[in-house]
Amino acid sequence: MAHITQGTLTLRNATSDEVSQAFDIIVGRIQWMDLKGIRQWNVTRYLERFPYSYYVEKQQSGELYLLFDRSTLLATAVLKTADDRWPAEAHRQPALYLHNFATVPGHPGSGLRFLDLAEQLTATLGYSFLRLDCAVDNPFLNDYYHALGYSPAGTCTHGLYQGILRQKKMAPKAPKS
Repeated sequence: MAHITQGTLTLRNATSDEVSQAFDIIVGRIQWMDLKGIRQWNVTRYLERFPYSYYVEKQQSGELYLLFDRSTLLATAVLKTADDRWPAEAHRQPALYLHNFATVPGHPGSGLRFLDLAEQLTATLGYSFLRLDCAVDNPFLNDYYHALGYSPAGTCTHGLYQGILRQKKMAPKAPKS
């Protein structure tokens, strides 16, 4: 089981008993988007493309991750080693691909903490990049990822979703002596 711990925070693979909690975060985020008037997952048939069974599969393959602060669940995401949204040549450099990323509302900074630990995990596992995509029509989120060092690297379309591919180069880990 891959994991990274920093202080009271732990990013680790979800267990089979935790899949429903991860899915509940996604559903909760979609409801939050409705309340906030954000048109993203709630208008792109997200739960049809990523039903509960998808998260079960990702947990079984070791790709479903959870962020905890002690025992409090803060965020979830899928971390994949390949992504068909990216051009074939991008796969020449090893990367982790962040998908289905959502935080629990009411815990400010959880997304940033998840990304920080995901970047550490990416580098520790020897991957060159952490990659993600972000909705083209969400300037707030695009500015957020840009400020964190995720550079635009192209675009993608997946069903009703149109995204900007973003990546961040990981610093190589120094060998332990």
